[in-house]
Amino acid sequence: MNSVDTAYQAATELADTLKRIDKSQIEELTAAICQSNRIFVAGAGRSLLMLKGFAMRLMHIGFEVYVVGDVTTPAFLSGDLLILASASGETNSLVSNASKAKTCEGRVITLTVFEQSTLADLSDKVVRIPAYTDKLPASQENKKGILPGGSTFEEAVLVLGDALIVELAQEYKVDTDKAFVNHANLE
Repeated sequence: MNSVDTAYQAATELADTLKRIDKSQIEELTAAICQSNRIFVAGAGRSLLMLKGFAMRLMHIGFEVYVVGDVTTPAFLSGDLLILASASGETNSLVSNASKAKTCEGRVITLTVFEQSTLADLSDKVVRIPAYTDKLPASQENKKGILPGGSTFEEAVLVLGDALIVELAQEYKVDTDKAFVNHANLE
């Protein structure tokens, strides 16, 4: 198998994962984004990288959005939304952030493989990404794909984020081609 075939198989597996996400959970995430004062995102490793891309696109279409841990990120306040991505739902730093956000009377939404997890318990809403994990027994739904580790989860977060941007841009009547006026010009 060559790289193009591998990429195609990975894309097919990713599409299958995305099709199995509960649409009502996506609608709840979209509503929370629209109702929040400000949006904060947090993750670890590659999950954080995917959410940074989502944060950038949210900023492009006019949302006030911050990445937790950046030196210019302000205090999280009541009415703010914290979006987390953690396949396991147990990442210690994110559990701490979720607890703090709840103490501040903000909302928390977690994207995770595990609806029964510490982060899910702390969250107002959960978006379950039904990606493969080695933490569950193999089954029809939990089949190891071609990609390594948590790649399917991470890439599902990325593609889902871009899809949400398309929906939000349409809802707010933002031309995504013109939204790049907000793109960084010091790079």
